[in-house]
Amino acid sequence: MRTVRVFASGVGARRVRRPADVLLVVVALLALVPLLLAAPGPTRFDVDLSELLRGFTGAWALLWSVGYAVLGVWALVLVVVVLCTRGRRRLLLDLAVAALLAVVAAVLVGRLGGTSSSESFGALLSTDPDQVFVAARLAVVTAVVVAASPAVTRPMRVVGRVVIVLGALAAVALGIAYPIGAAAGFLVGVVAAAVTHLLLGSPDSRPTARQIEDDLAGLGVAVTDVAPDVVQVPGTARYGATDPDGRRLLVEVYGRDAWDSQFLISLWTAMVRRGERPHLGRTRVAQVEHAALATLLAQQAGVPVPRVVTVAETVDGDAVLVTEVAGTPLVDVAAQVTEGLDLEGAWRSLADLHAVGIAHGRVDPTRVVVLDDGRVGLTDLAGSELAADEDDRTTDRARLLVATALAVGPERSVAAALEVLGRDGLTDVLPYLQPAVLDTATRKAVKAGDWDLAALRTGAAQAVGSEAPALQKLQRVTVRSAVIALAGAALGVVLVSKLLDVDYASLAAELSTANWWWLLAALLVAPTMPLATAFATLGATRKRVRYGPVVMFQYAVQFIALAVPSSAGRLALEVRFFQKVGVAAAGALSIGLIDSVAGFVVQLFFLALVGFTALPGLTAPIGGTPDPSASASDGGSLVTLIIWLVVVLVVAVGTTFAVPSARRRVLSFVPRARATIRSQLASAQEALTVLRRPSKVAQLLGGNLVAQLIGALMLSLSLQAFGVHVHLSQLLVVNVLVSLFAGIMPVPGGVGVTEAAYIACLQAVGVPSVVAVSASIAYRLISFYLPPLWGWAALAWLRRHDYA
Repeated sequence: MRTVRVFASGVGARRVRRPADVLLVVVALLALVPLLLAAPGPTRFDVDLSELLRGFTGAWALLWSVGYAVLGVWALVLVVVVLCTRGRRRLLLDLAVAALLAVVAAVLVGRLGGTSSSESFGALLSTDPDQVFVAARLAVVTAVVVAASPAVTRPMRVVGRVVIVLGALAAVALGIAYPIGAAAGFLVGVVAAAVTHLLLGSPDSRPTARQIEDDLAGLGVAVTDVAPDVVQVPGTARYGATDPDGRRLLVEVYGRDAWDSQFLISLWTAMVRRGERPHLGRTRVAQVEHAALATLLAQQAGVPVPRVVTVAETVDGDAVLVTEVAGTPLVDVAAQVTEGLDLEGAWRSLADLHAVGIAHGRVDPTRVVVLDDGRVGLTDLAGSELAADEDDRTTDRARLLVATALAVGPERSVAAALEVLGRDGLTDVLPYLQPAVLDTATRKAVKAGDWDLAALRTGAAQAVGSEAPALQKLQRVTVRSAVIALAGAALGVVLVSKLLDVDYASLAAELSTANWWWLLAALLVAPTMPLATAFATLGATRKRVRYGPVVMFQYAVQFIALAVPSSAGRLALEVRFFQKVGVAAAGALSIGLIDSVAGFVVQLFFLALVGFTALPGLTAPIGGTPDPSASASDGGSLVTLIIWLVVVLVVAVGTTFAVPSARRRVLSFVPRARATIRSQLASAQEALTVLRRPSKVAQLLGGNLVAQLIGALMLSLSLQAFGVHVHLSQLLVVNVLVSLFAGIMPVPGGVGVTEAAYIACLQAVGVPSVVAVSASIAYRLISFYLPPLWGWAALAWLRRHDYA
């Protein structure tokens, strides 16, 4: 008779520190900022939700009382279970540290929100506490539940989450905390648990060897000598085993209780690890069925792949795939064996797989195997694509070329590839021979070898009689370019201030009275902009690229925009980045064009939305209602400023055509641009196929839409710092018009003119002159001049990881 499993990890399981815990800390801290700005409450939302919950009387009142009491009871149950189980004392330390950190954090955050320490402790210990900002008891229980989650089974986690949600609603209904206080308590608990995991590590939740033997026995597969496999894939536990006939088996378990298979953790892994793709829409059983189906289809096509022994779901809910182990991985093949290695056979195996529409997805030296009969086969089709496109297949070929080169050297590897693929096929592989195409282990093996990818790429190019694709050179960042950009911004602000008759004493006084908490909130929101634009960039390309590197690329663009204030700087970085992931230069330019057009479409959408609805627009006063405080002088100054902006535009265009050198430069650019467009039409047509995919269009438009909303939010927070509230629709129109205006001005990076345009547009919605200047300075500082600080670090990361 099987016992009920409480713990997902084995006794003495190794401890790991997961990057996802860093993500939890960052997200929770960012979410705490707006709650602190509204603390201690109540906000209008707090009042409405509290009244709604208190309106549920009768049996509901009993439910609220029981729900709040169960918070403490469930935490106590977890502690008792750990105490009564042998070998779990280390977990008890985790719970104690998480609870202690939650208490300290709840008191500190409570004090920031206007709650005294004694009131916070009272909310934790009293049965009838006063209403406080941070629900301290909820914070402690959340910390205990989240800290225990990696070690316990999924049903235990689900119960804990239900207890937390019910306890949070009960705290609001009983008047112990406002909704913002309950949310703050939950976030404090998450931070405390995640910090505990980072300090002490969290248990690895893979099944034990004994559990694997019992599960397979229940499926009718007898095994012995179960041990973890050398190669492990995130979200999957892999084991080697032996059947009664002495055959070696590979057991892949997609555990119900595996902490690495949880949504956030698997999403994080897929975003940042090379070679990993998210399969968030597939259940555990669907994933093993996918791997088994791909293996069977490959077997029918004559590809040497492992034989499937069984695929099933265990009584505990784990999905299991068992295959025979055949042959030796290429990485383990001895040097004397590689002399007679059938490299052409490896390429024919991959070609047969591609012929039935399947791309392997994870080709590397551990998944290319040499069979006992000398043939070369493939293993582990869990990451395969059954309806693969040409990009997937070419990526497979590039990875196989590198894998075989690691075993026998570049010359033999290239010769075998040329024999099977031909000149055209090998030529198509050349742009894909980039570090970003490879998984982490293969990249490390290449770095440790006596050749690099550049040498392999050159050798392959020579074999087909062509030149290796040249990488785009990045624009050199100089101190002079950055100083010029800053000087241009300062000059723009000075000129506009003079035109609006804003004296420096008034400007300094306005800046000194700013609420710096609102500006801090805007600064914390600023780094989220590239998170949205990265989604739009992913939607513009057919190439499968990790989300994490694209985010770093977007951060680096913010540095380039200031340090090299011209479109050439961004284009160079964009082309080089996509070349590094296997996209030709023309295709990279098309990606940028598609992204830009999608952004323009979203901007037009917002203008149309405001223009054809009752939402207040640019000429409406603040909030959409008349503002008697707006003076006539402000209106006159605004007209003067608009006239001057038009004059500046006309003078800039006229000067360009009046100066011979500038005119020649512009006129010589036209034929070059025409020739470039003609040469890139084929690549552009191929790139435009992304518009036939609804998911890509959704990414394109959704990412740009969210980016526009984030920009409006940052501008709103900057205005709030000076005590001014402007309707969201007005801020969207302001951002769109400023972006369009700065885009047509012949000024690198829009430095100076962008600040002037913001001041003009803010005045148009009724913001007083001195506030418009102050808020524009603050907003541009937060959105343009400070982001290069982390943009520089992102560019260094891209270079360090061979993405730039």
